[in-house]
Amino acid sequence: MRKLNLENYINKIKVGEEVKEFDYDFKDSLIFMMFTRELNLAGKGLLEQNKLAEKILEAEREIILEEAEYEKIRYAVDLFKGCTRNEVQLVDRVLNCLKIDVEEKK
Repeated sequence: MRKLNLENYINKIKVGEEVKEFDYDFKDSLIFMMFTRELNLAGKGLLEQNKLAEKILEAEREIILEEAEYEKIRYAVDLFKGCTRNEVQLVDRVLNCLKIDVEEKK
């Protein structure tokens, strides 16, 4: 199992002489990457990816992912073309996602 932090983060960009901060929407950006053309999603794969996207949208600050779910996200992020410096933290969170042990409640 994996635990992924879904909280937005702050990016800083220089506009002329001024440095501006903006809130980076982690969930929406991650989901956008999960539907990259390079995945060639069709039929069942598209529906499964959308089910995972809905699970992410429903989560609050973090989400616990089964290994197969994490691998879908990791693979999509690896394939996504067009990342900028704004996505460094997003990619880092996904690729270095905390692996956790989960015990069944009795």
